[in-house]
Amino acid sequence: MKKHYLKKIFEPQSIAVVGASERENSVGTQVLRNIREGGFAGEIYPVNPKHETVQGLRAYASVSEIDHPIDLVVIAISAHAIPAVMAECGEHGVGAAIVLSAGFAEIGKRGQALQNEIVD
Repeated sequence: MKKHYLKKIFEPQSIAVVGASERENSVGTQVLRNIREGGFAGEIYPVNPKHETVQGLRAYASVSEIDHPIDLVVIAISAHAIPAVMAECGEHGVGAAIVLSAGFAEIGKRGQALQNEIVD
């Protein structure tokens, strides 16, 4: 039986959180905490170039530094930095990505152009 194309979103074996940090109110902090406290049993990779560890886990400076397959990347960083991260995800063979950031089509032409860059 063929795997469903959404399997890596709904049943990932590994998750990278781009924007994971120690700042209490950041989206990346909350996402990483929820994954850990929610009982996720797979591999978790915090991505933050400013830290060696995040929430007690080894942190990676970029997605390409992770030397294991990544099923899902959750991206919680500023919109302007997302196209480069998405390109890196594609080059690294990431299965799926979820972008939690604002600053795209909802803010007008500039945001729409950024959104188009990601989608293309």
